[in-house]
Amino acid sequence: MSGVDYPADNPTDEVYCLAEVDLFRDLSPHEMAEIGARAPMRTVDAGQVVYDPLRPVEALFIVKRGRVRLFRVLPDGRTVTTAVLGPGTVFGEMHPLGLRMRATWAEALDAAELCLMSRTDVREMLFTEPRIALRIAELLSIRLTDLEDQLADLTGKTLTARLAATLCRLARHAPGEPVRLTHAQLAALVGATRERTTMALGELAEAGCVELRRGQIHLTDAVRLEALGDGEA
Repeated sequence: MSGVDYPADNPTDEVYCLAEVDLFRDLSPHEMAEIGARAPMRTVDAGQVVYDPLRPVEALFIVKRGRVRLFRVLPDGRTVTTAVLGPGTVFGEMHPLGLRMRATWAEALDAAELCLMSRTDVREMLFTEPRIALRIAELLSIRLTDLEDQLADLTGKTLTARLAATLCRLARHAPGEPVRLTHAQLAALVGATRERTTMALGELAEAGCVELRRGQIHLTDAVRLEALGDGEA
C-alpha cells in the first residue's frame, strides 16, 4: 500500500478506529494508518438511521463500537429485525463483496462509531490484502448461518424455543456480556408481538435460564437455554 507514513508512536484517531476491530487485527500500525486515512470514522446516536434504502449509497460500514440493527419494514408497518451487529462486523451496499442491503434499513441501537469505505477503498485496500478478505468472508458466512437459523426457527419452533435460540446466538457473538435489547427489539427479532415476547421471557426467567434486569438479559443457565432452543427440554 502507498500513502502517508504515520509514525507508529503517534497513532491517529483513524488508527484507533481500526485497531480495535478484529477484522484488521493482523495489520501493522502503518498498514492501519494507511487504511484509516481513507476510512473516515462517523459517530452516531442511539436510534439514528445509518442506512436508508430509500436513499441508497454504496458504502461499506465497519462497526467499531456500539451495535447496529438491520431490519425490514413490512407493508403493514411492522418491522422485522434480520440482524444485530456488534463491534468488528460489517454491513452496507458493496457489490464487489457481495453485500446487498436492498430494502434493509440500519439503525444504531447504541451510541456507535462506524468506519466507512467507498467502492474504490474496498478494491484498492481490502481486495489486495488477503488477510482482510478472508475475515470478511468469515463474517459474511456467520451472518448467512444466523439468517438460515433464524428462518428455520420462525417456521418450526414455538416462540419460547425461538427466543431461547435467539438469546443463545446473541450471547455467542458477545461472550460474557448480557444481551442488551428491549422486549420490543427482541420481539422484532423473533417475529412476535412485544406482549407475547415479554411472556416468553418470563417463562425463561421462571425456568432459571435467564435473569431480567432493566435493559439487560443475563443468561444464568446457558446449557438449559440452549436445550430449550433446540427443542430438547
